[in-house]
Amino acid sequence: MNPNISVIVPVYNSETYINQCIDSILNQTFSNFELILVDDFSQDNSPKICDDYSKKDKRINIIHKNKNEGSSLARKTGLNFATGDYIQFVDSDDWIEPDMLEKLYQKAVVENNDLVICNVYYFENNKKDIIKQDFSKSDKISLIKNIIAIKSKAYLFNKLIKRDLLSIVNFPEDSRSEDYVITVQNIYNSQSIGFINDPLYNYRYNSLSLSNNEETKLRGLLEENKNWRLLLLYLKEKYNNLSIFEPELGARLNSFRYLYNKYNIPELNELFKIYQGKYYFFYKIKREIKLFIKKILYLIMKN
Repeated sequence: MNPNISVIVPVYNSETYINQCIDSILNQTFSNFELILVDDFSQDNSPKICDDYSKKDKRINIIHKNKNEGSSLARKTGLNFATGDYIQFVDSDDWIEPDMLEKLYQKAVVENNDLVICNVYYFENNKKDIIKQDFSKSDKISLIKNIIAIKSKAYLFNKLIKRDLLSIVNFPEDSRSEDYVITVQNIYNSQSIGFINDPLYNYRYNSLSLSNNEETKLRGLLEENKNWRLLLLYLKEKYNNLSIFEPELGARLNSFRYLYNKYNIPELNELFKIYQGKYYFFYKIKREIKLFIKKILYLIMKN
């Protein structure tokens, strides 16, 4: 008998938190699930910890990858081995509430939902907060606009997703902002979406996972740019007219400019060639004005 839910956890150098993560899953009030731990070529003690757990609980399946490919492809790898009707992603440095699987699954079954979304507990520097999702409108365009505007989070981990839905998703190769690409596809392809106001997922802000190294920052921005291009191309293909996502889309893309310009990323122009909304033209005008001012200042200094 196949499990009702496959819980997929990408694991990379998570020895500090992986025990709490796995324990929170194994101690669920809902028991008919399988746990797939995808070791993304960790270099710490994480693989051994995962192997030790698998010896204690037959619901656990370990996949050891022979190279590091990032969380997006690690999730896809786990999905290839999943047999549950629904998929629950959990990040290896987070943990879930004891009744999360039960509540999300009951909601999905009773309402025949393809996707069920819940609120999230957020932990940073020993402070606890709740990240509430905007459920005020349930039509797909409004939901996507909320995701773009960060009124609702694109997180994969606060969503129970029907496996059939994920089977038609194109997982991006890059892991920066991959949640946007995957979640928007899930929303578009869903026939029914359910919402639970309870915070059932515990998200730990881990500053150690974010490097201050300039080279790493640049690589992350390039990955983000690639995935937002994928997102824009997908929306353009499905809806033909990106203006229906205004003003949220233009405002969000406009917010990227400071960092992109700071690191002199020419790929930003490719992003706006796809978009070409009103903010694109504002950007072009602003850029021309800046260039004109620079020329004038250069001539003044020269003379």
